[in-house]
Amino acid sequence: MVNKEKCGNFTEQDAPKYEDTLQCMRCGFCLPTCPTFALTGRERSSPRGRVALARAVAEEKLEFTQAVKEEAYFCLDCRACTTACPSGVKAGEVMEVCRSQVHQQQPLPKWQAGFRSFILEKMLPNPDLLETSMLPARLYQKLGVQWLVRNSKLLKLGPKWIDKAEGMMPEMHQPLRQRIPETTLAKGEKRGTVAFFLGCVMTLMYAEVSKQTVRVLSHQGFDVITPKEQKCCGAPHLTEGDRETTRQMATHNLDLFLDLDVDAIVTDCAGCGSALKEYEEILHERQDHARLELFHGKIKDVSEFLVEAGLRTEDLLPVNKSVTYHEPCHLCHAQGISKQPRDLIKAIPGIEFREMNESSWCCGSAATFSLKFTEESQQILDRKLNNVKNTEADILVTANPGCHLQLAWGLREAGMPQPVLHLMELLGEATPE
Repeated sequence: MVNKEKCGNFTEQDAPKYEDTLQCMRCGFCLPTCPTFALTGRERSSPRGRVALARAVAEEKLEFTQAVKEEAYFCLDCRACTTACPSGVKAGEVMEVCRSQVHQQQPLPKWQAGFRSFILEKMLPNPDLLETSMLPARLYQKLGVQWLVRNSKLLKLGPKWIDKAEGMMPEMHQPLRQRIPETTLAKGEKRGTVAFFLGCVMTLMYAEVSKQTVRVLSHQGFDVITPKEQKCCGAPHLTEGDRETTRQMATHNLDLFLDLDVDAIVTDCAGCGSALKEYEEILHERQDHARLELFHGKIKDVSEFLVEAGLRTEDLLPVNKSVTYHEPCHLCHAQGISKQPRDLIKAIPGIEFREMNESSWCCGSAATFSLKFTEESQQILDRKLNNVKNTEADILVTANPGCHLQLAWGLREAGMPQPVLHLMELLGEATPE
């Protein structure tokens, strides 16, 4: 019998748990849910195939080969297979851990490793440096350079990922973290106090969304505390295989937020919520279990929190539009939050809700996947856009910045008329001043 803690051909640091690979019964329930398997029909690009690769490495039947590396990053980590699996196999998480093995066993060239280290270890953990780094992007837009670049079609001559990355850029504003009050008081009868976890992408690219989140929470009767000392949740680091930096930032955020006397820690970013709820697993060897359990219990997606608290609807303004909803993978699959956003949308007066076919199918964003695998990402996105088109809805709503970027770009490229709104923008539209 093989030792369940066996690392085999994995290094000991951040190796997938062997017991996680043993759970797979190879029943195939995951296959219809996996976008990359749907594209390729290739067994190794299916959840059960990827788990089998990890198990073979752990059992020393396979070296940590180029194929294992490729599948670790070709996995969208959309977690749809986890939702479908009767045995609770977490293939996405296994691949996520395998990404840390990639950088231990197949290190990048020195210049690439240095650039990666600067972004993950220096820039992202430092909010001030991160915000300063976005100033050129804001000037690029405000000075009209973006208009010239886009109308010249110059980027069409280069790699597709560069053209797409530029095309996905939303209208940039001053980061919200610098402007938002540390405490926003409740309006009307106070119902409690929450802390707001302001994600990096939200403060930099979707500042107005999070501004609406705080306004809605205040209108719903909650004092909102937004600590400026908070750091990145660690989601980008988990995606890129840097679990150690994740632990450092997680420890900082854990201490910061648990020192606050709040009823909940609320986020409007599905990716942040998923990462924050994984602190319990990421820090289990370094932190007291009771503290981790307390923190985990306080983390709430804003839709989850508002539905649990009970949405005050008596003075909401009508929004006379038809709406369809794309479910972010890290909300519906990673956190199991699916009904709550729909409940909020349907509670808004005047809304006609139109259910989308395959609403929980990935949009193809998946952090950097959409730039690393532009062709495959486009195929996944096309399937989503076709489903959006069939609803004939006026507005497409989602609840994660990665999805927002991908969908807005895709709709514009396809010449489709729907604007993409975050759920809190829609609710903010219905919330009186």
